Amino acid sequence: MTEDHSTQRRVVALLLLVAALGGLGAVSLGAAAERGPLSVVAGPTRPADSSPATPAPETIEQPSWNTLDVPSTPPRPDLGHAPMIILLSLLGAVLVVLAVWVALRMRALARPAPPEAGEAAEDELTADRARAALDEARDPLSSLVDTQDAVIAAWLVLERSLAEAGVPRHPSRTTLEFVVEVLAAFDLDRSALDRLAGLYRRALFDPSPLGEDDRTAAVAALDRLSADLDALGASSPRVVASPADEGERGADGGGRR
Repeated sequence: MTEDHSTQRRVVALLLLVAALGGLGAVSLGAAAERGPLSVVAGPTRPADSSPATPAPETIEQPSWNTLDVPSTPPRPDLGHAPMIILLSLLGAVLVVLAVWVALRMRALARPAPPEAGEAAEDELTADRARAALDEARDPLSSLVDTQDAVIAAWLVLERSLAEAGVPRHPSRTTLEFVVEVLAAFDLDRSALDRLAGLYRRALFDPSPLGEDDRTAAVAALDRLSADLDALGASSPRVVASPADEGERGADGGGRR
């Protein structure tokens, strides 16, 4: 997909470069057409007057009257083709800048594109980090009085702790799907994970409130998951695939609700 986008951007940049060069050639031809060859117009010559000179008529001097001189509007200077030449020059400069930009753009497109977010390496989550997230999720269950609020807060703390451990949540995944997908990558008791996810779903959508038995069940599920992580070994790394690759498998097992 990235190579197709790069090929399309290169074709568009090449078309822009050809259009810019064509426009520059048109400007040059227009400027040459404006400067036509100079022509010299020679009018007919008047023959010399061979008639004898007549005496000039006697002029009668008229009295002079002092009047105010009214300034007349000066004639507008004839600019000729100067405006057209300036306009064509500006257009040519714009086309040159456009051609340079297209050339630089094509050079930038020729470079290999950086890897996209979907092509990044898989995120690594160790068993001890996952166990620490489960331990933090116990705090709301022991501190909040209302069981429904405690279960919701415990799940949100678990989601935040897993994200801070280095596993970002995919935008298309809900909090419920994200936690189930991440923990399902480990060899854990799936029934305990499903019980904990079911309690969180009930706390969100079930109109009937949760009781103390549900609080006890949530703590028991966390204890079971922590024990499974201890059995894996605290230092053994476990690679958790990105939600785009492994999310469907985890959701089909009970995470998607």
